[in-house]
Amino acid sequence: MGAVGLAAVVCTVMLGAGFALKAQCLGGFDGRQYSRLCYNDIQPLYDLREVDAHFPYVDGEMQSGEQGSALVDGAIEYPVLTGLFMWFAALFAEGPNGYLVVTAVLLSPFAVWTAMALARMSGSRALLWAAAPALILYAFHNWDLLVVGAAVAGAWAWRRERFAAAAVLFGIGGTLKLYPLFFLAPLVLHVWFGGDRRRAVRAGAAGLGTWIAVNLPFAVINPAGWWATYRFHSERGPNFDNMWNLAFPGTSPSVLNALTTALIAVSFGIALVVGAKRRGRGPYPGIAVCAAMLAAFMLFNKVHSPQYTLWLLPFFALLRVHIGWWIAYSLADLAVYVGVFRWFYDFVYLNEDFTVAKKLMIGGIWARAVLLALLFVVFLRTREAPGEPPAGVREPRDPHEPALAGAVPVAPSR
Repeated sequence: MGAVGLAAVVCTVMLGAGFALKAQCLGGFDGRQYSRLCYNDIQPLYDLREVDAHFPYVDGEMQSGEQGSALVDGAIEYPVLTGLFMWFAALFAEGPNGYLVVTAVLLSPFAVWTAMALARMSGSRALLWAAAPALILYAFHNWDLLVVGAAVAGAWAWRRERFAAAAVLFGIGGTLKLYPLFFLAPLVLHVWFGGDRRRAVRAGAAGLGTWIAVNLPFAVINPAGWWATYRFHSERGPNFDNMWNLAFPGTSPSVLNALTTALIAVSFGIALVVGAKRRGRGPYPGIAVCAAMLAAFMLFNKVHSPQYTLWLLPFFALLRVHIGWWIAYSLADLAVYVGVFRWFYDFVYLNEDFTVAKKLMIGGIWARAVLLALLFVVFLRTREAPGEPPAGVREPRDPHEPALAGAVPVAPSR
């Protein structure tokens, strides 16, 4: 069995384990969601966001009241394509339990395809996705398999020098969750420094144009419903399992928005500049810069939901990162996951607060933060992992269009 088949099989087994974990909650949310670690966003949001009763973004808005602002009438806190997927899955489900089952069935192919694509790009390193413990924990925790699939598809097109297609896929990713939009900057710089500035501009325009084209109909039909997604996140505080909540509890959302935006912007600028300096030894290291930008975003963003770990996993496969980093991050992530939900059980059902679970959660949060800061540096120093297609440059499709030499660097890892 080749790397692609092995990755597909292992990923399928892990998805089965992931569904078995979450399926414990099919009996209801009665404390087992915390004690058995089967909590997921899919079941509660079925009723809370009324996905079976409203067409997202066309209906809905965010209303302010005495208890603060709230999403009402089907408004959703996720970008439009994630919301449409949520609505589509609800067409085939009846009740929260059926919704979890249908959603799991619909999401699974995205995970398997991601495993296969990573195997073609990086060989057996794809197992760092397919066999990751995080896949069990988060495959059916939220809808993030969709955006990971789009991001990896963009990397797949990038490796084949189909830069406009890669940009379009990153634009689609940005309509699922925001982060793939960030990858447009390294992509454009990769093409720009490769000598084809016109093609670089076209790629950037294709990516931004895709994001605008998907969002525009909903923004025109119901501006309040479309903007509710972004207003919701601008007004919310940090989530409880985030370093900002531990370090600066009670900080207002407006202050935290300004601080985190500045830190993210500075770190993005550093990553892009370092990538340009590394170019002296080869082509612009776009994938490495993407990985570093994502690590910085996950580190500094005021919201760090548990399933964000899925976003990072493909880069452990695409880059020649030492497996020790993957192991360390997996352990820190597991500590956060187990600590958070076991602490919820202790607090809500046992009326206990500073328990072993909470200590585990706090330790995991800080360990994760330190690892993300270190990975920012590690990613920027790491070369791409070779795989299929083999290193080399395809012949230009247009004889008047220059090839970008060395599009897939294969120099030894530093």
